[in-house]
Amino acid sequence: MRETERDVKPDLVAAARAAVPAVEAGAAAGEAQRTLPRETVEVLVDAGLFELMVPRCLGGAECDLDTALRVFEEISRADGSAGWCLMAGAASSAVAAVYTGDAAAKEMFEGRRGVVHAGQLAPRGSARAENGGYRVTGSWSFGSGALHATHLLGGCIAFDGEAPRMLPNGFPEILAVCVPRERVILRDNWNVVGLEGTGSIDYAMEGVAVPADYAFPLLSSQPRRGGPLYRLGVLGLTASGHAGFALGVGRRALDEIRAIALRKVRLGQTRLAEHETFQVSLARHEARLRAARAFVFDAFGAAEREVYSGRELAQETRALLRLATTHATEAAADAAEFAYRAGGSDALRLPSRLQRAWRDIHAGTQHLFVDDRTLVDGARVLLGLAPPGLVI
Repeated sequence: MRETERDVKPDLVAAARAAVPAVEAGAAAGEAQRTLPRETVEVLVDAGLFELMVPRCLGGAECDLDTALRVFEEISRADGSAGWCLMAGAASSAVAAVYTGDAAAKEMFEGRRGVVHAGQLAPRGSARAENGGYRVTGSWSFGSGALHATHLLGGCIAFDGEAPRMLPNGFPEILAVCVPRERVILRDNWNVVGLEGTGSIDYAMEGVAVPADYAFPLLSSQPRRGGPLYRLGVLGLTASGHAGFALGVGRRALDEIRAIALRKVRLGQTRLAEHETFQVSLARHEARLRAARAFVFDAFGAAEREVYSGRELAQETRALLRLATTHATEAAADAAEFAYRAGGSDALRLPSRLQRAWRDIHAGTQHLFVDDRTLVDGARVLLGLAPPGLVI
């Protein structure tokens, strides 16, 4: 591919919308199989959506945050599990593409299609320095998309001999390692209510040799390639996925209850849509979800402008990214709760897209990335009480 061809950005939002019918069609099968159907994965791969945040120099789209948010939103509205796998895969692939060494990035991405990364970056493994690389052992959970991924990431404590490698701040160094899927032990244990189709299984590595190029410090690495966007860091890139997911699933819940309300008549009553109590609740949740969406696009737009101006991303800007993401998740969960309760037996009986949205967003609320700690940390930043080195 010539450089001029890489610079022509495809219309990824249009590609996501074109993929929606196939994604919706595969949602029930995904829940039954507890992982995305191969057909759904192929549609997302063919549309180039897993590569939307991979740098252009490696054949990706390197898209702006506005585009990424809209793509995640579109696919998540079609099917929460597909949207979750897409945001996890796209963010993981971006991290691997930007922070690994040159040899690793070239081997994983150049001239290849269908490269998908997955995994958990919590430091639940050990990476012992050995022969210029690392020997990795560990066990991780929530490997969303692991069953269709080509590579798995894992967070590890770095060791030199038997002692953890310590940083000047007194904390051990945390490394992320990237390993081909065939060298990872996959555990088929994803039995849940909500996001059933994500295949978010546990996985392990036992004494896996990882070249140094396939490892990088998780929280202190500087981007090795790509444009200013990647100065958002791992947490900033990840936030865009969680925010887009929440907005898409919340939108689906409200769209479904509006359609149900126009035809649903309980015994001896008028249509649900004609009840004033329902109208008030619908209006409130519609307004709150739209307000949450505006906050998301405002916060991410401000962050993008900041990094493209050449400035270091301010701690308050990072805090607002996280607050917008958590707020969107809460607003979407509240909207889905209202919609599910208002839907009555239409939401109870399977198959029900409304019920799926309700289950999926409530599963999403359990993720550490959007828990109350983000609100505490955000408030401390806004009050000037946060330590300068707070990671948020």
